[in-house]
Amino acid sequence: MDEKILKDYGWCQIIQRETEYIIRYDGGGIAIHMMDEKISKSQADKALINQYEAEQIVKEILRNKNQS
Repeated sequence: MDEKILKDYGWCQIIQRETEYIIRYDGGGIAIHMMDEKISKSQADKALINQYEAEQIVKEILRNKNQS
């Protein structure tokens, strides 16, 4: 599967896999634990703007996980 990193903030990457968009972020506490989550194109576009926007998307993902 071909993977293209669209943006790398260090703690977080915006990735395109064919027609899917992925946000890969450090979900670990003390140790680094990279997590992959599928996101929409509009979320990917927003995350590409700057690190703050990417962080907001990660927070949204984590809120949704905690509510489940």
